[in-house]
Amino acid sequence: MTAPSAAAEPSRFLWRVLALLGVVALALVANCLTAPPAEAHDALTESNPAQGQTVTEKLDQIVLTFNEAPLSGLQGGIVIQAVGPGGHEVTTGELRIQDRTLSRAVLMTDQGDYTVSWRTVSADGHPIDGSYTFSYAGPIPAAATATVTPTSSATPTPSVVASPTSPPTAANSSSGTPIALVVVIIIVVLILAGGGLWLATELNRRRASKE
Repeated sequence: MTAPSAAAEPSRFLWRVLALLGVVALALVANCLTAPPAEAHDALTESNPAQGQTVTEKLDQIVLTFNEAPLSGLQGGIVIQAVGPGGHEVTTGELRIQDRTLSRAVLMTDQGDYTVSWRTVSADGHPIDGSYTFSYAGPIPAAATATVTPTSSATPTPSVVASPTSPPTAANSSSGTPIALVVVIIIVVLILAGGGLWLATELNRRRASKE
């Protein structure tokens, strides 16, 4: 039986390397396809008063409901603030937390447009905030004739305007490497491996023909 030529050994080795690269490439693609999506932050799902609502009855509190309860232990980072006509804050007292619901009392001072700004800590540890407006056309309590407290310069400026009536949307991006990038890398690796295999085979063939 004729022993395999020395020129054939490198080709067999390169074929094995190419096969191994193919297995690795398939594993990377499978990992990207099965990777779980990134967790979405919490979102405001309901508010009372609602966005754009005109309130005609007595209003004594602002109530916000989220899809998840805020992260426990960080109550100091949770804020509800309502500002009325003339820039006067009407929220008063301590903020109350009950499961997924946040609330704070208000003392309405005037009829007109009000802005509610809120900030909380998502269950995944990320701070989220937002704001919305409503109109008040209800009765004014007698106590509201007292001196009102103007808003301070430290009023949080919401970076995201949330829609209270819109359901939370999950993030649509994965936390890993984008699939397109992985595919490009795999294609480049396979091209380089194939080119190296062809070059080695061609050199071995020429060397064998000279011998």
